[in-house]
Amino acid sequence: MGGKLLFVGVGTAEAAEEFATQLEVDPRMCFGDDSGVASDTLGLAKGIRTMWNPPAVESMMGRNDQESLTELGEAFKRAADNIGIQNLAPKDINDTLRQGGTFVFKGDELLYEHYDAKVGANCDIENVLATVKGR
Repeated sequence: MGGKLLFVGVGTAEAAEEFATQLEVDPRMCFGDDSGVASDTLGLAKGIRTMWNPPAVESMMGRNDQESLTELGEAFKRAADNIGIQNLAPKDINDTLRQGGTFVFKGDELLYEHYDAKVGANCDIENVLATVKGR
């Protein structure tokens, strides 16, 4: 089974490269959507209403153990120390209010889509794996 896994995040290309370095991911798989064009094209949610809410945070905490959350926090701190917090954030600070999503494509065909409505409202990884295995 061939395929590509790509990460696209809010922020600069420099931030995406630092993300890859800190989490030991191939930097050729990481991209920064500094202007929000990819996010807007995919129709991802944005705005203050999508930010922190107790049910979403509870769900996120339930999916992650303390070790993984600590590791992620430490990676963020190292990245900020390496390139500066201002270089991790997108140029337009409002873009930090953008939510993510998960999409599986086979060529141009969309096989799976999930839109994060709020922080922590991520897709179930089992759905992604089932989609990939089913093809």
